[in-house]
Amino acid sequence: MSLTYGSVCSGIEAASVAWEPIGMKPLWFSEIEPFPSAVLAAHWPQVDNLGDMTKLAAAVRAGDVPAPDLLVGGTPCQAFSVAGLRGGLSDERGQLTLSYVELADSIDEKREQNGEQPAIIVWENVPGVLSSKDNAFGCFLAGLAGESEELKPTGEKWTNVGYVSGPKRTIAWRILDAQYFGVAQRRRRVFVVASARTDICPAEILFEYDSMHGDITPCGETGQTVAALTKNGVGATGADDNQAQAGHLIAFGGGNTSGEIKVATTCTAHGARLDFDTDTFAVHGTQDPDVNHELAHTLGRNHGQENACISFAENSQGEIRLQGGDGQIVGPLSTGGGKPGQGYPAVVSFQERGRDDGRNLEIGGELAYALTSPAGGGRGQERNIADFNTMTVRRLTPVECERLQGFPDNHTKISWRGKDAADCPDGPRYRAIGNSMAVPVMRWIGERILAALPETQDLRSDYVIELEELRNKSAHMLKEVGDQWRTPDALYWGINAKFGPFTLDLFTDGQNSKCPYYYTAEDNALTQDWSEKLKELGGAAYGNPPYSRATYHGKQAVTGMVHIMEYAKSMREKGGRYVFLLKAATSETWWPEWADHVAFIRGRIGFDLPDWFVPANEKQKPSGAFFAGAIVILDKDWQGDKISYISRDELLAIGELFMQQAHWLVEKTGEAA
Repeated sequence: MSLTYGSVCSGIEAASVAWEPIGMKPLWFSEIEPFPSAVLAAHWPQVDNLGDMTKLAAAVRAGDVPAPDLLVGGTPCQAFSVAGLRGGLSDERGQLTLSYVELADSIDEKREQNGEQPAIIVWENVPGVLSSKDNAFGCFLAGLAGESEELKPTGEKWTNVGYVSGPKRTIAWRILDAQYFGVAQRRRRVFVVASARTDICPAEILFEYDSMHGDITPCGETGQTVAALTKNGVGATGADDNQAQAGHLIAFGGGNTSGEIKVATTCTAHGARLDFDTDTFAVHGTQDPDVNHELAHTLGRNHGQENACISFAENSQGEIRLQGGDGQIVGPLSTGGGKPGQGYPAVVSFQERGRDDGRNLEIGGELAYALTSPAGGGRGQERNIADFNTMTVRRLTPVECERLQGFPDNHTKISWRGKDAADCPDGPRYRAIGNSMAVPVMRWIGERILAALPETQDLRSDYVIELEELRNKSAHMLKEVGDQWRTPDALYWGINAKFGPFTLDLFTDGQNSKCPYYYTAEDNALTQDWSEKLKELGGAAYGNPPYSRATYHGKQAVTGMVHIMEYAKSMREKGGRYVFLLKAATSETWWPEWADHVAFIRGRIGFDLPDWFVPANEKQKPSGAFFAGAIVILDKDWQGDKISYISRDELLAIGELFMQQAHWLVEKTGEAA
């Protein structure tokens, strides 16, 4: 079984983006902000967003909310951020940290009642929590550990790395910096891992040990490579490896006002400000000369041979002048356009002065000093590289910020408040991205958790293992899709409108579910009580079953239409409505002649490829070789005819209309919000 988790203060779900690809499964989210909630609904419609996290502890104890294997969350950091008021636990947002502890306790209590191992706790916050005046971190540690009084640091503040053990849990914490995980930003965050389990140690999850005892190694090496944003996504390349090519960007800012500017301090969420201290910016490079007169290309490579800031020439009279390549004298980085030298120099200006030791170039005027050295004395001593007060640098785009955090492109580009995704405003996207965790860091933690768990026999069926291996392949052939063809949306919603409403999808791979609740191959629908689940949910169950040969796990059937139809018949006797989309194969031994109603579809039907399908070559495209289908209803309370006929086009038209109405409702709800 996969490791399950519940996520609080979910935001745009960096945890799920990081953990679902490695086999972990979300049970529920908890987010109250409208825009992040809309992002969750767009990407994980099958996962409940339970809203207010302060109500979850009681719901878990009552059995209304499942107790997951793992609890993850980053409670609001504003109360502890050095950029904020540092309200700590006196701030209502800081109080959510203690609510997090209460939720963790309720999950462990429920899991103990169920005979399950205690949960693993993962928590994230800003480094400022380690030094808050009210010792918020010590209170948090005490709550997790089960101590009756707050824990206190040995010095003025808590160390960046630590480990404590109490009567309830053992706890490890560590500051991790996103720049060591392949993204182009310095994003330092405190991560806490805690658990009452006796078969794992939180320190083994967060700490990495060198050959020498007690030497904790970083998660990467600085100075060797720098992550770069390219038109192809995030990649790692040498800092001098043609950074100007292919739209590479170097990000800087976010308070990084000294030292190297290869990476940004943070991906912030400050709204409409343009502030070097808080926001993240980008400098473009370009490999080849261009005709862009709006931007001055700086930081030229190859010793100034390409995109050099300024050039000099000496004429026959021994005079040194600024030259534009055509023999004309130009002003450096002129902002006025037009003729050479027109406008105001943007960065630096030189004057030729006579001195006792000859004629020299000197920095002149009321202009910003540039390209000077702090050593050697003279007028250039201790001057800044550039005047950032007069310099205009563009802000990163939302897609670039998503890449900085490790998200897929346009993860936050959704329909919002009556606008299509194409018109999604940037403001809420910036805020949601800036408040999120970094995906690569979360993936590393997830992988460390899985590696720390004791080795157990893989209890999954061969069918499940082979399916996972298929999904993870880099490329696929059509013949490999097999059981994983998806019901087209319009066809499904047409069937839903005629014979639903559907609340339970019986056969899915988790990603292609058509209903809020579903069974995967790992759950094995042939071991689940469909009837009891429908009594809980209401509505009907939908099934587009696998047609592969029968497979087994031990003596338990996993697939095989004979087994599926036999099990469906038993569920029918227990009560409920089960609607199957089947091949109209009336001559097959599995065909349910005993069905309460069969609606034969006039017009052959086709199916969609799964989301994970990557064509191995250009020939891997679905053909038009569709097949005859039928809608089979199993419902002992059915009062209608035994057999009917329905047009495929009618079903598709009904489905399209249904989806249009649903889209309108979402837009209307968004506007109301």
